[in-house]
Amino acid sequence: MKLPNHKIVLIGGALAVATGLAGCASGSADASDPLSASLAEPGVLIAADSGSVKPLKYTEGGSSEMVGLIPDLTREYAERLGLEVRFEKVSSDAVIPGVLANRYDVALAAGDFAERRKTLDFVDLVEGGVVLVVQAGNPAGVAGRDDLCGRSLAIVKGSIQQGYADEEQQACADAGEPAIDIQGYADGPTATLALQSARVDVEWSDLAVANQLVKDNPDTFELAGDPELLAPYGIGIPKDKTELRDAIFKVLTEMKEDGTYDRIVAEWGQESIGLEEIEINGSDF
Repeated sequence: MKLPNHKIVLIGGALAVATGLAGCASGSADASDPLSASLAEPGVLIAADSGSVKPLKYTEGGSSEMVGLIPDLTREYAERLGLEVRFEKVSSDAVIPGVLANRYDVALAAGDFAERRKTLDFVDLVEGGVVLVVQAGNPAGVAGRDDLCGRSLAIVKGSIQQGYADEEQQACADAGEPAIDIQGYADGPTATLALQSARVDVEWSDLAVANQLVKDNPDTFELAGDPELLAPYGIGIPKDKTELRDAIFKVLTEMKEDGTYDRIVAEWGQESIGLEEIEINGSDF
């Protein structure tokens, strides 16, 4: 398969370096190692996320513990690199700025999109997508994104859905249709609560989140229109941290080859979004 030009292919020396770094996994983190020393806190991988995308990455019941498919994958690859891992829960729109400011080492998992690849490289983790969610019975009569004009729409601030909502807003204006009432929220659960309480007509949600939401609450929510498969979720790493990027890529590839990746994905019932191979900047979006 021919790779798009933006994909990074690791060869020779880069793989050798990553292999050497992964070799420390059997012991504790050593702050003198180049990989460990490159982190904001030597020996500790600090991963930032909103923690609001169930079942991929979320917190529950007032607990600060980050759980889900992606935290489990992260703990595994960090352990193989001989690193501790600490999850920092921040608002969605603060994740990437915090990583670029070196407050955090990586974005736990964010959409691998071209605009973001200007400042970050992504080691892709799972497939991604979006879909519209409405109240059960679809009282607003939304059948897809073409029906958003004149409706109230919940999105998470800083998400790819925010950009899509702005595009649809312009399309409504160009067509002389009523504007969309776009309401931005700090995280997914708050946006869903707005839909549940009828403060908005529709929510633009991540696909995995929406599927879980409808499964858990079939009498409250339903999907509107067809899902759109988009960029994969990837670990966002500053472009100047190539050593960290290459090391994570190497151990995730090993996890895929030895079956650990597929096992963890299956434990969360998310086989449909598992990747066939691990790539760097593997998105076509």
